[in-house]
Amino acid sequence: MAQANAARVTSIEESDPTSYREALAHKYASKWEDAIQEELSSLEVNETWELVAASQELKAISNKWVFKTKTNFDGTKRYKARLVIRGYEQADYGETYAPVAKLATFRILIAMTAIHGWELDHMDVVTAFLNPPVQGNIYMKPPEGLKITRCSQPGQGALLLVCKLKKALYGLKEASRL
Repeated sequence: MAQANAARVTSIEESDPTSYREALAHKYASKWEDAIQEELSSLEVNETWELVAASQELKAISNKWVFKTKTNFDGTKRYKARLVIRGYEQADYGETYAPVAKLATFRILIAMTAIHGWELDHMDVVTAFLNPPVQGNIYMKPPEGLKITRCSQPGQGALLLVCKLKKALYGLKEASRL
């Protein structure tokens, strides 16, 4: 029995965390914290949201952290944290259809490259979803780990702040289309 529990604890410690709290209690907590800070700084640099005062009629969508350990080509591990909005909570949204290139199109491009002796390049946009602006007013609850100083106004006490999205975020219904 004790061996089974020990094996289960070992496998949990070696697997990717499923929540923010689990990441902070993980065997590699410092690496996950660095990954979280890297994602938060990327969101800040891309001006993904602005903090605004919450009101009774605002419906702020929740979010969650997704953690993944990736292995580089040289065998080293990379710890990746991504903030994902829970788009299934989104009530009003626009078009969600996103055009996608067919495999045949890629085959034709590769064939033309070979025939004409062209140079083919590959590019990966790390923050592709964080570039397009969001249309409309979409509010999100602040993510865990975001340091927020509550603002206060005379006579009203401390105000609760929410994130008003300015750019698309992973999980948003129309993010792929944008």
